Amino acid sequence: MKKSLIVIFCAVLGVIAALTAAFLIAKPTDKTNDIAVQGSNIVSEIESTSQAVQSTKEELFLKISEPDSKKVTTKAESITFKGNTNVPTGVELNGEQIKLRKDKDGSFTLKQSLKYGDNKFTFKAGEFTKTYNIYRKYTIIKNHSPKTEQTYSAGAKFTVSVTARAKATVTAKFNEKTITLKTNPTDEDFAEFTGSFTLPSGHFKDLDLGKIKFKAKYKDYTDTVYSKNIICKKEKLVVSYDEDATPSGSDYINVGSGIITEIVAFQAETFKGTGKTDASKPYYNYLPKGTVDYGSSEYETVKRDGEKLKLITLRCGRKVYKARYDKPPKTKVTIAKQYVGTLPDHNEISVATLTDNSTHTILTLDTLWKAPFNFELKKQKYKSDCTVSDITYNYVDITFCYATKFEGEVSIPKSNPLFSKAKIIKNKSDYTLRLYLKKQGGFYGWDAYYNSSNQLCFEFLNPAKITLCDNEYGADLSGVKILIDVGHGGIDSGAVKLGGYKHREAARNLVLAKKLAAELKAIGATVYMTRTDDSTRTADYKCKQLKSLKPDYCIAIHHDFNNTSSLNGFGAYYYYPFSKNAAEYVADHTYNTGIYKNKRFKWHYYFMSRVSVCPVVLTENGYISNRYDYNSIKSSDANTKKAKAMTKGIVEYFVSIQ
Repeated sequence: MKKSLIVIFCAVLGVIAALTAAFLIAKPTDKTNDIAVQGSNIVSEIESTSQAVQSTKEELFLKISEPDSKKVTTKAESITFKGNTNVPTGVELNGEQIKLRKDKDGSFTLKQSLKYGDNKFTFKAGEFTKTYNIYRKYTIIKNHSPKTEQTYSAGAKFTVSVTARAKATVTAKFNEKTITLKTNPTDEDFAEFTGSFTLPSGHFKDLDLGKIKFKAKYKDYTDTVYSKNIICKKEKLVVSYDEDATPSGSDYINVGSGIITEIVAFQAETFKGTGKTDASKPYYNYLPKGTVDYGSSEYETVKRDGEKLKLITLRCGRKVYKARYDKPPKTKVTIAKQYVGTLPDHNEISVATLTDNSTHTILTLDTLWKAPFNFELKKQKYKSDCTVSDITYNYVDITFCYATKFEGEVSIPKSNPLFSKAKIIKNKSDYTLRLYLKKQGGFYGWDAYYNSSNQLCFEFLNPAKITLCDNEYGADLSGVKILIDVGHGGIDSGAVKLGGYKHREAARNLVLAKKLAAELKAIGATVYMTRTDDSTRTADYKCKQLKSLKPDYCIAIHHDFNNTSSLNGFGAYYYYPFSKNAAEYVADHTYNTGIYKNKRFKWHYYFMSRVSVCPVVLTENGYISNRYDYNSIKSSDANTKKAKAMTKGIVEYFVSIQ
C-alpha cells in the first residue's frame, strides 16, 4: 500500500511539472496580454495546487491526530500523542527514534511527561516536521466558588472561596474592589481561602456587575480563574409616583419620588425640562456639586459631537447630563449619579451672612437640604438666537425649589457696590429672593457652591476698581485679575494651515496671547494664562481654572477656519448678557485698527463663556484659511497692533463699570 501511494503521488507531481514547463516555453502571439492574464491565472492555480499537494503530502507521510492543536495549555502531568506515518525510515521525536506499531500500519501512541512551563515536541518523518508547544500550568488553584452566574439582593453580603496551595497569596477582584482572601494555617498542600463582598444598594435597576477574578501567587507561579457574571437585584423599595410628591406651578415636572439624582461633577449645566434638547441658554443656570433632586428613571438621548448622551429630567423642571465627554483627549465624565432614596417633602432657607470682601459680595444661606435653585437676570429680553440688543435687566431672581420657609432678612448695606435692596417673595410652592441692582445692567458675574459647613453660598463679582492715568491706555489696572484662555494646544492643533507647527492655530494663538499678556501686565493687571507653551488643556481644566481664579475678566484667543477661503475678518462673541459690553468694546477697537475687512459680533455658546463667574469674551482673530487674514496672522507687527487694540477694549470696559 505504501508503494502504491508513492507512485500515485509522483505521477501527480509529474503532470504539474509538465504543465508548468509547457507554459514557460510557449512563445507570445498577437494576444500577448490575454496570454499573460491566462498565464497568471494558471500560475496561481499551480501554486494553489502545489500548496494543497504539500499539505496532502504532510498528512500522507506524517499525521498526528491527537492533540488537535499545536499549542496546548494544561495542568496535566503528561500529554499523549497519537499518529501514524508512511515514511519507511520511521519517526523521530526531539531527535530520538520512536517505536511504531507495525501491525497498525505505522501508527504510534506516546505518553510524554510535562515539566512546568513550556514543553516543545518536534516530530520528524523524512523531510517533514511538526512542532507542538505544550504549556503546563503550575496547579495553584484547585477549585473556586462561585463558578456559575449568581443573583443576589441589593446590599447583600456574599462569601467567595478558593482552594489553593496552602502558602499561596490569593486575591479576589470584583466590582472594582480587590480583597486578599484569608486561610487558617495547615500542614496540607492545599487550603481553603475565603473572603466576602458587599453588593451595592440604592439602585433602581438590576445591575450586571461582571465576573469575579480570582488570582493566586505561589513561589514564581501565578494562577487565575474567573466566576460567571454576578447580578445584583434592584432595590426592593418601590418607587412612588404620587402626584403629591411634585409641587404645582412653576416648571415642576412629575418624575416620581423614589429616585434621587445627585450632581457629582464640579458643576452641572441645566437645560429645558420639556422636549428632547440640550441647547445651552443663558437663562438656565449651572447647579453646584452636591445638589440633589428627584430624577427620571428613563432618559432622553441626544447626539452631541458625534456621541450619544443621556439626559436626566429633574423634578425642578430642568434636565442635566448623566455623563458627558471632556476633551482633548476624549474622556467620559460622570455628571450625575442616581440611587433609590427619599428626600424631605419641603426645603427651608435661612439667611446666615451677607459679606463684602471688596472683590465679591457673598451671600451664605442655611438650607434643610441641597435642593436645586433657578437663577436668572430679570427682566432681560433675548432674541430667538439669544442675542441681546439692549441690556434691560435690573434685578436678580433666585428661586429656591420646594422651599416653604424663608427665615431672616437680606440686609443690603448702602456701601454695597452691586445691590440696592432685597425682597423675599413667597410663591405658591417655593420662595424667590430678588436682589435689586444699583444700576441697570450693573452685574458682572456669579458663582454658587456648598462650603465645608454645607451652607449654600452665592458669590457675586463686584466691579473691579481701576485708576485713570496718563499712559497709553488712560488707566492703571493694578489689582485687576485677567485670565487669557489660549485656544487649543498640545494634541489639539486647532485649525491647521499647511507648512508646519508654526502655522497651526494653536501656535498662532499663543503668539498673540503672549503679546496681549505683555500689554496688560505693562499697565498693572495680574494676568493668568491657561497655557504658556504647547500644552494640552482640556475643557474642564480651563473651566475649573476660571472658577478657581474668579478673575474680573476672561478673554479667549482663537483663529478661525473655513473651507470657503474667501471668508475673512475678526469675530467677538459673548454668552451671558453681562458679557455683551465686554465683548463689544474689544470688537470695536480691534476692527478699528484697519487690519480686518469684516467684523462679527454676536452670541455664542463657547464652553468657557458658559461659566458665569465673570465676563468671558471669545475672539476669533482672523481666518487661517484666508490669504489676506493670514498675512496679518503671521505678522509680528500686526499681532502687536491687535494686542494693543484688545487691551484698549478691555480698559474701556473697566472704565465703563466704574
